[in-house]
Amino acid sequence: MARIEFLAKGLGLALGLAFLIFSDLPQTLHYILFGITLLLVGIPHGGIDHLIHNPQIGKRGLVNFIFRYLLVMLGYGLLWWLLPLAALLAFLLMSSYHFGQSHFLDRLRNSSREAWLYLIKGSFFLAILLFGDWEMTQKILQPILSLTLTELQRLGILGGLMASSLLIQGWVGRTFTAGDAMDYLILAPVLYFSPLLVGFSIYFGLWHSLPSMLAEYEYLKKYPAFSTPIKFCLQLLPFSGISLLGIALLFGVGIRYLPTQELYLLFFVMLSLISLPHILYMDTFLKEKVSIDS
Repeated sequence: MARIEFLAKGLGLALGLAFLIFSDLPQTLHYILFGITLLLVGIPHGGIDHLIHNPQIGKRGLVNFIFRYLLVMLGYGLLWWLLPLAALLAFLLMSSYHFGQSHFLDRLRNSSREAWLYLIKGSFFLAILLFGDWEMTQKILQPILSLTLTELQRLGILGGLMASSLLIQGWVGRTFTAGDAMDYLILAPVLYFSPLLVGFSIYFGLWHSLPSMLAEYEYLKKYPAFSTPIKFCLQLLPFSGISLLGIALLFGVGIRYLPTQELYLLFFVMLSLISLPHILYMDTFLKEKVSIDS
């Protein structure tokens, strides 16, 4: 599994460099890469939240799980409707923690101090994505937030987040590994200079979603129903398909009635709605996995 992750990350860096070298590639390719990422790993890695919650879940348990999942989505959707700025801030903080956590999947610890490391390191990489292609970020967020930052200010924030994440890593007693060096010295510059959709596809797909999916498989493969890669992948299909269909339908309606700027925001909000319950269940899964393995 480690080899698959290593090769995938190498592919991600190669893709990033290709888009940097051939900077005049059509925007359509950005959307294609983003779509492939969502289709293959982005949505599917959250498609088995019911199984990491309970690998032997029955019909009644599944109904209860779906009800709670949809209730969280509904509540968060109402927050977006009533207080969009608060919803945005909450999503950025939760995503930062979630992304940061995925940098340490092979060396997780159950410690309250670890949460600060996940939050700050994830904030750094999320800020890299958003600040690098600042023009695109502003287009997406413009309907709810108008924020003007110079490049010097953005670099200052990134420098502060990077220094903080390194200091916190030392504070919690984590060794600085070759993987950490690659994250900061190679991945971060590639993401910063990449178009937003390209950078997001690389980071979200190959640094977060795929490693998370591999961790899920490592846990579930001891159960006969998920003991092979094919069996595991078949389990990804039902809820991944439902999520993708729902996004496609809402996006199709949005294309017809919304301007491009609001369409970007709609897609962003839709991703956030399915992400929130996934983040909550994944965090519980990883903490319980640490408790079992330690």
